[in-house]
Amino acid sequence: MSNFSKALVLVKAGLLAFAGSLAVTAATVNAAALESCEVSNPGLIHCGSAPSATFSGDGTLWVVFEYQQHVWLTRSIDGGRQFEVATRVTDEPENIEINGENRPKIIIYEDSDSLFVSWTQKTEGMHTGDIRFTYSPDMGSTFEPVRTVNDDGLLTSHRFESMLLTDEGRLYITWLDKRELEYAAERGEEYRGSGVFYTFSDDNGRSFAPNQQIADHSCECCRIAVAPHGDNGMALMWRHVFDVNTRDHAIATVNGADVKPVVRATVDDWQIDACPHHGPSMVPADSAENYHMSWFSAGDTHRGLYYGRHDVESGETTLVRQMDARPGAGHPSLAVSDDVLHMVWKRFNGVATDLIHVSSMDEGQSWSEESVLASTEGGSDHPLLVQGPEALHVSWMTHEDGYQFVRVSDSKPDIRAFTTTTLEDIKAQREGEPFVLALWSVTCPPCMVELEMFGELLKEYPDLPLVLVSTDDIAGQEDALDFLYDYELDGITSFMFADSFTERLRFSIDPNWFGELPRSYYFDSAHQPEAHSGILKEEQVRDWLSL
Repeated sequence: MSNFSKALVLVKAGLLAFAGSLAVTAATVNAAALESCEVSNPGLIHCGSAPSATFSGDGTLWVVFEYQQHVWLTRSIDGGRQFEVATRVTDEPENIEINGENRPKIIIYEDSDSLFVSWTQKTEGMHTGDIRFTYSPDMGSTFEPVRTVNDDGLLTSHRFESMLLTDEGRLYITWLDKRELEYAAERGEEYRGSGVFYTFSDDNGRSFAPNQQIADHSCECCRIAVAPHGDNGMALMWRHVFDVNTRDHAIATVNGADVKPVVRATVDDWQIDACPHHGPSMVPADSAENYHMSWFSAGDTHRGLYYGRHDVESGETTLVRQMDARPGAGHPSLAVSDDVLHMVWKRFNGVATDLIHVSSMDEGQSWSEESVLASTEGGSDHPLLVQGPEALHVSWMTHEDGYQFVRVSDSKPDIRAFTTTTLEDIKAQREGEPFVLALWSVTCPPCMVELEMFGELLKEYPDLPLVLVSTDDIAGQEDALDFLYDYELDGITSFMFADSFTERLRFSIDPNWFGELPRSYYFDSAHQPEAHSGILKEEQVRDWLSL
């Protein structure tokens, strides 16, 4: 497989710059990108299905997705705003499972420059499949031949795989497997559900241990949640069939070939002889044996989306809490970032699907108010939290807006109202200190070029003396927040015009300013201003501030 092309295409809300000068809004970009999919454009992640994302240590974002019966790989060096044209992971077409519970997966192991990819291939029978795997020994430049991981050779169901890489470099793959149903049928016996199987590799995916069973009688159609257990083990959580048709959740841990007994993790009493298509999420908590869990149930005891903590040593589940009982809420994802626990899920409100976020600062004992990170009026995939070197994000594919990669923040930036006296207040607070005042608007494409430049400078100079003022009415601050998040400027002192009487507010800044945007001012240490209209160049900012 050839090296990645250097051509760039936009896939995230924000802007697309043509020849470094023209910019268009995200809605325009997404519409154009999605329209191009109708004439076949495999290079665009917008055109694909069921993406999975991860970061490498240098901040590069890697995404695998399905398009026209192939697995594709793309990457972004700017946090998901622009992506390189995708390249194919698979040489031959395969009927790849692509739905919310099934998707290609990706893991990066930088100690060996390895990149691991797995997926489920649909096979000829009804509800049958194989677990497929390949790896790249050179960070995606080439891939080894694809091979099947399940080793029974049966035409039966091997599906819903998950992958985990431990701190010590052991790679686990686990999946739902119906080989035991086939064996039971040969004996004339009944068999409920599927089995849970796994394998592992200690040589960077070159070889795998024989398949090993963890449990009988799992639910057949829900994804498995996986998390590290100790330095080299795996904990996994799945929907299990208890008694005859009680579909609650179970947890087990494995370490190499050692399998610990299965324990019940949730008691929801969901009696259903059907496929919920609703898998759980799980991440480590405050000790090696504790895990945060989130799941969906429509049981007699619990109905809706839930959170809880489980101790795999004692088998005890605590802090069980209903997170959302509304119809249309489901498919949660958990992550811990900087000691803060985050949970996202999607909820249909009758018109649009909202991407909901909450966080907990105390290990799940209490939670923040809900916030809506994004929304779409078309169909959408399940949201997945992705931890980057600097921030937490949500990976979310939508039919209407294409691929969304949304930054998550613990709290909203403090956007204050800009009045006729605000500039004097800013000067007083920065007495004797130079600073840059940058004015922008959410409807100003050139402003986005300038915001992107400020975002890059902020990474290099975290104490950059910058004040941002949006000339939009503060009543519409949600739109402004989206751009501040996109360009990683949510920590900068920010204002928005306090009302729609813009002429009066402009006059308080500069009587000679006629409203053109972007507009910037450099205030020296004596707070004498120097004005600039148009896109501000990085060199000018460096010169002003002696950077």
